Amino acid sequence: MFPKETNILVVDDSIHMRRLITDTLYQLGFRKLVSASDANEAINLMGLNQKNKDPFQLILSDLNMPGINGLEFLKQIRATELYASMPFILITTESEKKYVLDAAVNGVSSYIVKPFTTEALANRMLEAWKKHNPD
Repeated sequence: MFPKETNILVVDDSIHMRRLITDTLYQLGFRKLVSASDANEAINLMGLNQKNKDPFQLILSDLNMPGINGLEFLKQIRATELYASMPFILITTESEKKYVLDAAVNGVSSYIVKPFTTEALANRMLEAWKKHNPD
């Protein structure tokens, strides 16, 4: 599982959803949490155009956001050397299976369906951890 000191970026256009996700992560013991209201803000926080930013080690991103959606954000992450193999969990709704399949093709680490429980989030994080740390 991810160490408790993991730098985690939460991206969702809904302030309520961001708060729910960060509160859930906090309940799981994580303290290094940063949130962004959309992919553009996340890209700025990540310093994709700069080399001197501290890298995040996990991204949890909503799929449906105005502007750059979660799938396009994932594609940009995978195209960036620093973050190309970083765990990325997509947060979606049940009716978006086509997008989940597209995300799988583009290297998503795991996905979670809204609404979710603390246990479900922990399980998806473990799944993403194992995918990126097969030992």
